Amino acid sequence: MATAADWKMYANGRFGYSVDLPADFKTILVPENGDGIGLESADGQAKLSIWGNNFSEGGFSQESDLRRRFEIDDGWKFTYEKRGASWASYSGTKGDRIIYMRQIALCDGAMGNFTLEYPARQQRRYGPVIDTMVKTLKAPKHCE
Repeated sequence: MATAADWKMYANGRFGYSVDLPADFKTILVPENGDGIGLESADGQAKLSIWGNNFSEGGFSQESDLRRRFEIDDGWKFTYEKRGASWASYSGTKGDRIIYMRQIALCDGAMGNFTLEYPARQQRRYGPVIDTMVKTLKAPKHCE
């Protein structure tokens, strides 16, 4: 069971969202535009991307579909989808890898996202990580 010490909070200054990240993941990418961060597990097997973006077409639902299509075009086959008015979750596979994607609506026509990609054999390890990240991915208070 992960403890609070096993997590570090990431707050995005550009879009205002925040999420708890596994403390043992290391940062491998910080885009110049400030939209998010890229990390990987200590063993290099899992890849975590966190980012915000403005809607490019329509509202949250249309943007969520567009983001999911990017992953489908990259070869992912989604087997799980659950949505609310201001959030969406997807999970799928490509070969021996699993991807989990979470999206939330933010203020002013923007959304916050994370994807965690990991080996299928490590599903028991990353299931609780995903649960914590889903619970802690939050829009700024004034957006809720």
